[in-house]
Amino acid sequence: MSTENYTCTPNYTCTPPEVLAPVGDEETLLAAIRGGTDAVYLGVGEFNARQGAKNFTLENLDEAVKLAHSHGVLVYLALNIPIKQKELQHALDIADCAYAAGVDALILQDLGLLRLLNEIYPDLDIHASTQMTIHNKRGVNFVAGMGVKRVIVSRELTAAEVKDIVDHSKAEIEVFVHGALCYSYSGKCLFSSFLHGRSANRGACAQPCRRRYRFVVNGREVDERHIGGSYPISCAELSTITGLEDIVKTGVVSLKIEGRMKKPEYVTASAAAYKAAVQGICGPGDNPTKEELEARETELAKLFYRGFTRGFILGEKGVSHPKYSSNYGVFLGKVLDISRSKGNTKLTVRLNQDIQVKDGISIFTRERMLGSAVIGIVTISGEHIKSAKKGEKLGLEISSKTGRAVQRGDELYLTTDTRLLDTLQRTKLKTLPVSLKVRAMKGERFTVMIGEENEKPREIRKTTDEAPFVEFTDDYVVQEAEKSPTTVEKIRKAMESLGDTSFEAASVEIDADENIFIPVGVLKNARRTAADLLLEKILSVDKKEQKHPSLEDYSYLCDSEIHSSEASDQDELTPAVNETFNKTLSETLSETLSETLSETLSRTQGRNSASKRLLLSVEVNESSSLFEAAFAGADIIYVPVSKFEELSAPENAEKLEDLKAERVEIVFRVPLINHDYELDKLKPLLEKIKDAGFGIACSEFGTLQLAKELSIPFTAGKEFNIFNAFTASTLYKAGAYRSTLSSELNLSEIKNICEVLQTCKVSGQTEIFVYGRELMLITENDLLKPLVDRRIVRTSSKVLLVDQEGSEFPVKRLGTRTLIYNSKLLDMLKYVKNLKDYGVDVLRLDLSFNTQAEIKEIIKAYKEALAGKENRLKPARGVEYTTGHYFKGV
Repeated sequence: MSTENYTCTPNYTCTPPEVLAPVGDEETLLAAIRGGTDAVYLGVGEFNARQGAKNFTLENLDEAVKLAHSHGVLVYLALNIPIKQKELQHALDIADCAYAAGVDALILQDLGLLRLLNEIYPDLDIHASTQMTIHNKRGVNFVAGMGVKRVIVSRELTAAEVKDIVDHSKAEIEVFVHGALCYSYSGKCLFSSFLHGRSANRGACAQPCRRRYRFVVNGREVDERHIGGSYPISCAELSTITGLEDIVKTGVVSLKIEGRMKKPEYVTASAAAYKAAVQGICGPGDNPTKEELEARETELAKLFYRGFTRGFILGEKGVSHPKYSSNYGVFLGKVLDISRSKGNTKLTVRLNQDIQVKDGISIFTRERMLGSAVIGIVTISGEHIKSAKKGEKLGLEISSKTGRAVQRGDELYLTTDTRLLDTLQRTKLKTLPVSLKVRAMKGERFTVMIGEENEKPREIRKTTDEAPFVEFTDDYVVQEAEKSPTTVEKIRKAMESLGDTSFEAASVEIDADENIFIPVGVLKNARRTAADLLLEKILSVDKKEQKHPSLEDYSYLCDSEIHSSEASDQDELTPAVNETFNKTLSETLSETLSETLSETLSRTQGRNSASKRLLLSVEVNESSSLFEAAFAGADIIYVPVSKFEELSAPENAEKLEDLKAERVEIVFRVPLINHDYELDKLKPLLEKIKDAGFGIACSEFGTLQLAKELSIPFTAGKEFNIFNAFTASTLYKAGAYRSTLSSELNLSEIKNICEVLQTCKVSGQTEIFVYGRELMLITENDLLKPLVDRRIVRTSSKVLLVDQEGSEFPVKRLGTRTLIYNSKLLDMLKYVKNLKDYGVDVLRLDLSFNTQAEIKEIIKAYKEALAGKENRLKPARGVEYTTGHYFKGV
């Protein structure tokens, strides 16, 4: 485990960020509290990004919130998936129960649901999920303008980028600091969805990135040693504890630990480790030492380890771990010798970790990883012992069955440390510090006052201006002592005995006469009653009345006007977003659209009507392909924004003007990912595109916000995961004149969205993807760099990632980012004649992989199909075709 990011400097003044722990069920909730976490995040049912976790129910959510709050722990409910149109009411019901239970915030991905909940529950905090792929200042400010309090930014940002966002954003910023990493930018992965029908965006990821793959370059297989192993797209576990100070210095408010499907001991240990590190960094005295942080990290590795990476946030770009994709523990040593007998196999090893009998180990054999329990420990002299220390040379006895596959030189790893597990399981629950004041004056009733010592959780929950405080006066009147007086020490001891509650006495102030007598039973009863009253008050301020919202009552949010709180909250919006939500779509378009774009829109007026003509849009990568697509009859052509200068050159300018005259709409595609430095470089080019009268295609919120600032007409891509009409409508209100629906919807769900949009009288167009290779994922990891460095891969190389079933996934290098495409080709040609019935306006073909001859042939086939003629495309050799999710969905 590398420690190159370790820093140890004298303490500086900082506000400790909260430690946010993952919770998958009641057991891990208790584990998180034991770890001393400040807050937890959890899911209810299947409407969250971890369907594989046990999760909570609406019935036990209330008790979970009570338990957490009684220990001073905040609760955030993850509702962070795109919501289908027919699921919106159920999502509102879940949110309503969560609101009534007193959850402290909701974590959302769906833009439409966000808008609904802001309208219904203006006093409920909303956090924007990392699934929204927000990775720049403009993206943060866009959702902040919609009422989001906190943004969980993409894991691909560096600490410097995070600090820049913190310094220039109104929203709070949260980052991941430990746990599993997605290979793709979160919210941009369709790998599991198209391979296994299990949507990662919807919380059902089958983790195809954890499987074996091999590379084929120009038809030749690449030796896996060039890429480090058989698992090239499997990420190591994120571990930032040795460089945590650099993250704390960014000013983020929350440090998030991944792991809602991990064991309780993992949750306890990870929460405790990061809490201790934060307290050391921001507290008085010296920072944690290098040795202390390394010991904490080793402890975490014993609980779950598949390699550690410091992550992009600490500057480590090589986040993959091709060696092995499952948990295999911390390095224990190499097999020096083997002794086999009938009952067991003895492996001689020099220990790199302490070990004891019944611990679990994994063995990296030539064939595969094997697991075994240690059934015996034998010294060199032959003595059986129960435990051994790091550095000792001895024999570990394992089962003879497992031992048959082991050879000298095989690596051993410690996967289960039974002593560590026992320690974590016996850790006491975190308590809530309270202060007590006692009044014991002769002739007066005995009084106990108790209140929260730490106001921060109450401040975050915004339930009261001051920490909860209660006073209990007992019926007992304090008497003059006749024999044994009740001393101040006895009163203090009785008050401090809060062991049967969730409280801990941080201070006890006693105002008492001398020579008084109070029975022990009175002291205990007063303390217990006061504590019960305080807990009741703490929990009562969190409770709210359910509102039982009906989706029908908020249908007005889907039309083109501003209503209710949207209008009253305008002063809180950022200027650009404020402007957006004060205009109807038609007003925005009339100010910015060229004649060509207006003409394109007019051709699809009369949504879902028999007279409406479906338009054909085409995506290409080259300028020459653009002209070929136009001559073949494409109505709309998407081309990379990087081609604008080339298309504006004298040799192309006249042809481009001719296309404008012919009412062919040209849209410049902005990259899917744009960090702030990339957006800054892009801005002058976008201004030129605007001046030339063209629009752009946006795929993330930062670009969308920039388009608004520059008043450039724009479309909203399918990367926004549009699953319902409210999301589409929200994007139209933000200024989009066209939205591309998610590729994970089936035809019935698409029709449902279009019908609602028709009812709302929204004038923006809807588009669906009907031909081409779906982009499975985009990653910041430079997957092909080792092969480029060895000159195995060149610019013109055809690179395929091949799985164990033989499916071939095209791989492209875009700068230092990597794009992986589907092995199958989507083709809906035979169903085109029926697609008009589903209410869409535009059918999109992705021809970026095709030659000019193929572009001409494919467009011709689709144009004829739109005209009602029967047509077929000749199947490409070696290509497998699919109809995607259109007849099944996710």
